[in-house]
Amino acid sequence: MQIRTRLTMLYLLNAAGILAGVLLAAYGIYKIRTEEAFYEGLRSKMEMTVQTALRNSAGLRAIPPVWLAPEGDTLPYRDNISLFNDSYERIFAVHADMAPVSVKVLQDIYTKSEVRFRHYNLRGLGRIVRQPDSRAYAVVVEGYCDPTGLNDLSKVLIISFLMGMTLMAISGWYFAGQALAPVSRMMREVQALEPSDLSRRVVTGQQRDELSRLAETFNGLLDRVEQAFRMQRLFLSNVSHELKNPLTAIRTQLDVTLQRERDPDAYRHTLRSVLEDVNAIAEVEENLLQLARIYNDPTGIPLLPVRLDELLWQSKELVQKRHADYKVLLTYPAMPDAEEDLWISANEPLLRTALLNLLDNGCKYSPDHQVRIIAHFHAGGGHTVEVGNNGPGIPAEALPLLFEPFFRLPQHLSLGGTGIGLSLVKNILALHHIQLTVHSPLEGGAVFRLVFPKF
Repeated sequence: MQIRTRLTMLYLLNAAGILAGVLLAAYGIYKIRTEEAFYEGLRSKMEMTVQTALRNSAGLRAIPPVWLAPEGDTLPYRDNISLFNDSYERIFAVHADMAPVSVKVLQDIYTKSEVRFRHYNLRGLGRIVRQPDSRAYAVVVEGYCDPTGLNDLSKVLIISFLMGMTLMAISGWYFAGQALAPVSRMMREVQALEPSDLSRRVVTGQQRDELSRLAETFNGLLDRVEQAFRMQRLFLSNVSHELKNPLTAIRTQLDVTLQRERDPDAYRHTLRSVLEDVNAIAEVEENLLQLARIYNDPTGIPLLPVRLDELLWQSKELVQKRHADYKVLLTYPAMPDAEEDLWISANEPLLRTALLNLLDNGCKYSPDHQVRIIAHFHAGGGHTVEVGNNGPGIPAEALPLLFEPFFRLPQHLSLGGTGIGLSLVKNILALHHIQLTVHSPLEGGAVFRLVFPKF
């Protein structure tokens, strides 16, 4: 069932319940007041009868029954007033030829003092009247309550209900369509999107309601989808480029080497060059595997307690061991008094990989191949680590793209690298909820600032 139809039906059911309740209440109130007015009229006739017929009650005698049962189950539409003594004998009647009330009704009247009852198609009111001589008489007034007014009212209310429901159905269908029109428009706009062009967005409109927020949610999803497609295309393009270059170099070197016989030194030189290219491919593969691991199942990566100062020292020693000309200056302006304040929650191999990439990049792009690490430790966690170098700096327009996979500054293309390192750093730090900011002064150099969460 369509939402528009469901909303209309729910609206109709709700409105039908409310309208039916109001109309039934109006009908019930009118019926009660009509009956009360009718019985009030019978009560007035009763008072008049008591004042006249019982003025000389001693002369009243039992009336012989002269009533004959009419055909059918109705009595003539005539009012009748009767008096009964305590022996249940009718001693007075305006219409003696009409059927007297039953003994049971008279017993109820004598028991309850006043009773309302039905007698065939008539309504009656009976009451006990006591005379000064202590005699009790039952006064019974009967009359026909004309239902024409109530019948007409019920017809009017039923017609009003049906007309109201018809108008509500039309208005409910219209307003449900108006309310869902933005949803239909969003559906058409989303269906019109093509993988070749994901730049289009859903119109959010001017109203700041749930549908507007739904459109903004769609647009946020489309932003992520477009980013994923763009990254996929960029990834495939750059991966093919990064793998094609070393593979081409390997093939060329081997082809040239095999063209003629060479001395052992030439073969060794070729093998060393091929090994460097193979190591470059292996580095790209390792970085891509780590990126894929973080993207595919970040929840499966365990985080354990690690001492940050030891991790920084290990990273410093590894960088300097791998590159003899690299130098890392590690300083601690202040150390906390408690050893537990040095601990952080991290995946040690991944976080070490991120630190090694930062230190390697800093040394590589610095003329003196030197980086500075300044670690600020705080009691209770929230440590800050700054990694800075003396390189040429990073242009402001390049900062937003710095952590994109395979992005490299044009002036750095001559230096070795895969362009994946900083992207890997960003994803590893995000996995650890570590805030990363970059500052590059106009005079040169760059500072990467890491702010660790509280342990």
